[in-house]
Amino acid sequence: MTSGDDPTPSDRVVLLTPDLENLSGFEAALAAGWSPDPRRSGDQAYIRGELQRLRQDKSKFLDDLSPGDRQRTVSGSPLAVLLFWIWDGEFCGSISLRFHQGTEELPPEVSGHVGYSVVPWKQRSGRATAALGLLLDVAAKQGLTRLVILCDAGNDASRRVIERNGGQFFMCGPHSSDRPERTKLYFWLHPASAA
Repeated sequence: MTSGDDPTPSDRVVLLTPDLENLSGFEAALAAGWSPDPRRSGDQAYIRGELQRLRQDKSKFLDDLSPGDRQRTVSGSPLAVLLFWIWDGEFCGSISLRFHQGTEELPPEVSGHVGYSVVPWKQRSGRATAALGLLLDVAAKQGLTRLVILCDAGNDASRRVIERNGGQFFMCGPHSSDRPERTKLYFWLHPASAA
């Protein structure tokens, strides 16, 4: 997670399914140096590569980014990934929900059920808190009752976003999706109680 923020009315923030009409906001964020993957924040080669892929074929980039109802295969099994753009009238970042139908279990390389990244110029304004609350509604509609969400141990802002949405801390330690020296805080989220 790269964003922490103060509360804001959630009616200002919506979750949009990525589309060509609003792709320019995503493109502008990449061009400004934002990374949709918090683990790649500041990785200019990665960001330039994503920007180049986007500009070469916008439709293909969008299809790769958000494959719709198709599922991705991770560790040999299908993983549903629902990706949304955080929107307040303009692009604010992205948030995703990753899950297997009928179970809380995730493959070891998937860093929790939820991932998000807010552009730096929209952080600390309540957008991440509102977006996570909206995503919990989506999770509840998918029949999910308990999710795992992680943040870096030193990311107090992201921890507050999680806690404001009912996150319950349950452990601290590394995660196989990131460098071993990076300590993560693990939280449970309960979508049904948030919906």
